[in-house]
Amino acid sequence: MVGAVLILGTTNFGKKFINSTEICSTLKRKNKMNSILKHLSAISLTTLLSLGQGFSGEMVIGFGSCLDQDLPQPIWKDIKAQNPEVFIMLGDNVYGDTYGNIQKLERAYQNQARAFEKAGLGFPFLAIWDDHDYGKNDGGVEYSQKDESQKLFLKFWDLPEADRRHRNRGLSFEEIIHSKEGTVQILMLDTRYFRSPLKRSQILKKSSHGRYEPDYDTSKTMLGRDQWKWLTIALKREADLRILGTSIQLLAEGHGWERWGNLPLERQRLLNLLAQNSNSNLIVISGDRHLGGIYSLRTKEGIEFLEITSSSMNKPGSLTNEPDPLRIGGMYAGENFGIIRIDFQRRKANIELHGLNEGVVLSKTLNFDKTVLKGKGL
Repeated sequence: MVGAVLILGTTNFGKKFINSTEICSTLKRKNKMNSILKHLSAISLTTLLSLGQGFSGEMVIGFGSCLDQDLPQPIWKDIKAQNPEVFIMLGDNVYGDTYGNIQKLERAYQNQARAFEKAGLGFPFLAIWDDHDYGKNDGGVEYSQKDESQKLFLKFWDLPEADRRHRNRGLSFEEIIHSKEGTVQILMLDTRYFRSPLKRSQILKKSSHGRYEPDYDTSKTMLGRDQWKWLTIALKREADLRILGTSIQLLAEGHGWERWGNLPLERQRLLNLLAQNSNSNLIVISGDRHLGGIYSLRTKEGIEFLEITSSSMNKPGSLTNEPDPLRIGGMYAGENFGIIRIDFQRRKANIELHGLNEGVVLSKTLNFDKTVLKGKGL
């Protein structure tokens, strides 16, 4: 594995990080928790990962979502065998819905720390949240404890004080991975903190196909003004390959659960922004659905957007058939994780979905353009 510049995790549950006497009463076990969490490795947001010292050949990036802290986690053995440079957690990294009691989320993180220690993980993490580590099922801007949840997230993943997520509302961030042979830009979106309420579907509410319908209200947002501004600027930076992480699916059209399509004007805004600043060197990764699949959308200009959904790592779904016009091939409902294998010399990236004890169950190859991907206007 290529060496990386890391901030080694020493997550400290013993410090008073929320002004709540209820939480502080549970934080007295600080020495024990520090010992449990010292193995975690979190990458500094503002640090450019320097993976290029002697690097040649393949770069491996792993990702997954939906990891229940109270269930067995055999998936880590398969993940470690892939030897990823970094592993991206796409949300629902714990199941800690608070129902008004933030201690439930804190306890979920404590249990997850023990599970991570047991797994003996040695690679660094990048992480974003989804609804169950946000603290409310399908939650958005209306969730009253989102700031407390953000503080718990920052502590668990041991993000340094210099990280922008300590100053900003929400958890969006950018990482740039440099090697001697190429550059990967990773952009992670927060689809919770600012997201407007969704529109309940009267037709779907009693079905197994979802609970929401598209809402064309122009006042509603997925990312919020500040995050849209940040993303627009970030997409103007140069990279050989972009990876865009979103906790909920971007391309999928075949269901009424949470997805970008519930706010179709916001979905189109994102697709337009990506088309303006990308060629076919973009991979979208998502989670949430408790199933895996690969999706493709080709614009009228010929740009192909690829999305791979990986979910769940240890909480598999029961759905076995969900028609979708944009999905390539079948879907996979067993425990799974994703891998992106990047070969800069051959200008190829293989995207793979791995099933527990099954190896690769779905895959697709992306061919890089010969030119460096650059945002228009530079």
